[in-house]
Amino acid sequence: MGGLVHAIGGMEDHVHLAVSLPPKLAPAKFIGDVKGNSSHYVNHVIKPDFEFYWQDEYGVLSFGERNLASVVRYIHNQKQHHADGTLIAAMERMDDV
Repeated sequence: MGGLVHAIGGMEDHVHLAVSLPPKLAPAKFIGDVKGNSSHYVNHVIKPDFEFYWQDEYGVLSFGERNLASVVRYIHNQKQHHADGTLIAAMERMDDV
């Protein structure tokens, strides 16, 4: 798709991706393809007896190249941030937003 994945990190109920997308690729198209392809792979290859699915919603946070290292670091340490309560609200799903 022409994108570059810088980091992937997950918790039991959500995933964070830091990705550079080419200007011609809409974020909604990229996310739709990631969700669709990963669901198909899990449900048909990894765990055919398990019904894996994504929620309909997603969030997108845009950031510049100078913030890339910080975002990648946050994603790599996501489990520790959750354990320590050191979450950055802008990078986490907020139920009341």
